[in-house]
Amino acid sequence: MNGRRDESTRDRLRKIPLFVELPDDALDRLAGLSRILHVRRQEPVFAEGDPYRGMFVVVEGLAVEYRVSEDGRMLILNVCRPGDTLAEVPLFTDVDTTYPAHAKATREGELLFLPRERFVPFAHEHPQVAWAMLRKFAGRLDELSRQLEGVTLREVASRVARYLIREAETAGVGGRAGAVELTLPLAKGSIASYLGTAHETLSRTLARLARDGVIRVDGPRVTILDRERLRRLAS
Repeated sequence: MNGRRDESTRDRLRKIPLFVELPDDALDRLAGLSRILHVRRQEPVFAEGDPYRGMFVVVEGLAVEYRVSEDGRMLILNVCRPGDTLAEVPLFTDVDTTYPAHAKATREGELLFLPRERFVPFAHEHPQVAWAMLRKFAGRLDELSRQLEGVTLREVASRVARYLIREAETAGVGGRAGAVELTLPLAKGSIASYLGTAHETLSRTLARLARDGVIRVDGPRVTILDRERLRRLAS
């Protein structure tokens, strides 16, 4: 982490896909209007109903957007990795709006804060940023569609299998031959919330997949032993 803090804000911005096409002078201007926030694990970022101030981009670490039901259960809406945005949709709505959900960091890391009143004019002047955000919107909409399909139409084992395959691909190990090991980015209770099931049901499903020789589970580490069978379960 210390090495990352030695980098300039412009160096950090250059590594974020949203801004990769910007020239140096635009990056310098963006660095001047944005702010890097250092966040601790479990630190709140914003709360549902708070007055909207601007959007965030994950630079380092992990964050989640979520809502809380009347009985206190947490429903995870979005898992945000480096390069992902939080609370970008209200940027394009009415001025007097609020954050539509809660967000918190789930790992120590860094967030880039982009205040609405300064970033919107910047995006107007640099349409490549707006197009990059539009591509992110499309990807997020596709992910939400698949998540909804999983919760409403698929058995829990199928949802878990799809999730593990997607995490392997995100970690860059999905194409490797043989057994593949990955580290789950969230606690199992949070993963259960994201998949629309109960913690106990997720634990039983993982245990059953382990007994069947499809995976091996060691705390947050999961080794995919039989990828083809896992893909069949996911389909």
